[in-house]
Amino acid sequence: MGKPHVTRTVGPIHFEDLDPHRFEDLVRQLAYDFRSWKSIESTGRGGADDGFDVRAFEEVRTPTAFTEDEVDAEDAPHPMEGNLWMIQCKREKEVGPKKVATIISDAVTAQMSPYGYILAAPVHFSKAAHDRFREELRSRGVMEFYLWGAGELEDMLFQPKNDHILFAFFGISLVTKRRSKAASVRSTVLAKNKLMRVLGEQPTGHILVRDLSDENYPFEDDYPDFDRNPRWKEYKVHSFDPRGLVVTVARHFAYFDRDSREWDYTKVVDEDPFPMDHQEALEQQLQAQRLAVKGIWELLPRASRAIWVHRELIRFDNIEYIDDKGDGDFKMPHIYVLYDPKRGPFSGYYECLEINQHTHASLEGLTRKTIFPDKFSVPGFGTIHTGQSLAIDEATRSMLQQGRQEVTLYGLGTQYGHLKPTDVALVDGQTSRSAEKLYIKVTNIRTMKAELLLKQSKDNPTMLHDMERQIGRALKASEKVRVVEAVAIYEWQIDQNRPLI
Repeated sequence: MGKPHVTRTVGPIHFEDLDPHRFEDLVRQLAYDFRSWKSIESTGRGGADDGFDVRAFEEVRTPTAFTEDEVDAEDAPHPMEGNLWMIQCKREKEVGPKKVATIISDAVTAQMSPYGYILAAPVHFSKAAHDRFREELRSRGVMEFYLWGAGELEDMLFQPKNDHILFAFFGISLVTKRRSKAASVRSTVLAKNKLMRVLGEQPTGHILVRDLSDENYPFEDDYPDFDRNPRWKEYKVHSFDPRGLVVTVARHFAYFDRDSREWDYTKVVDEDPFPMDHQEALEQQLQAQRLAVKGIWELLPRASRAIWVHRELIRFDNIEYIDDKGDGDFKMPHIYVLYDPKRGPFSGYYECLEINQHTHASLEGLTRKTIFPDKFSVPGFGTIHTGQSLAIDEATRSMLQQGRQEVTLYGLGTQYGHLKPTDVALVDGQTSRSAEKLYIKVTNIRTMKAELLLKQSKDNPTMLHDMERQIGRALKASEKVRVVEAVAIYEWQIDQNRPLI
């Protein structure tokens, strides 16, 4: 079933809010443009109106041109003469067929019938009422007659030419709304175009989002709750959405198992921090926390590492002003937005797991499983195997020497059995002329059935090629394979005890 489409409309006009005399005034205003009149007279307000709430004389064009010889001056048509119209206004809640007949019989007789007749009432006339209306007036010789109910009155009021009447009597202006909408669209388009000029059509960089109502920038101490409710904050730009600008609010280290559909993340520290000017001590503390968290995250199987991403939308139509220069404290574009008390500058958000630059996974249908601890210890090295170098195949060694940062080793039996996570091994086959010794640090070790590895390699020919090259033959499904994931590290990292950089 399709999603229902919600539209905005103007509610029914409350004619009942007008007193009877104001309702007469409204009908008279609408009648001015109904015909070309010689005159319209408001006769109902003074009493003794002979049934006329409004009396009008329609201008009549005489088809025959008279000469002075044919017609005496006394017989010539008077300039103010015309077809007589009777307009009656009844501001009542219900007017049925019987009531219609009574109104007409009280005001119109066959001996003194007007040329035209209008009955206006803020009700919805039935078909029977319309039929009775026609019968009564035709029997009395009235030439033209119109029944203006609530629907007809609204139709006339909603016409652009009558917008001033709608506003005068009910305070509603559709023309003003259209103009306001046009101004809003113009402002939105200008904001979008300026952001595209400043940030580029494929936006990059950072922006400072500021509360339009703030008067204390850049003094954070003036707000006791600034950490919880910041009036300005720096964000990394992510992309443009048809509705606005998408910014990245947080990126945290995460875990994701595709097979079990389980995931977890830690909020201890952001994976992609902003430089903190004039706060060197705090930045060093956060960097230490980041390395501690990354040390645990790095020990996860490479395929299970992910980044939990939280992004928010700043709508173009909520942006009041764009300062593309910034200032000395924040040398970046400043975006001024009128903050919402609960949502701040944002109008929508989404969260996902980033597997790599091009692959993301939705959180829908996943099960949260605790993987990350509450506290993280300082990362360190395990055993540093310097006495005996690690034998690897020539192709893998060459990739490391050419700058490859991550490698996966595959072994059978006891091969690589002496290694554990965080251990460091010297790669074999290096000549004495090597500029710097080549080391790898183990990040994850697991034993897997070859059957499962072969299944995984069906969609990854490179993986199958690497396994067969390192083992020296095709794998048998019944075999067990030790999988060692490792990263290249520098000798100075060992000397300075810096397992992560």
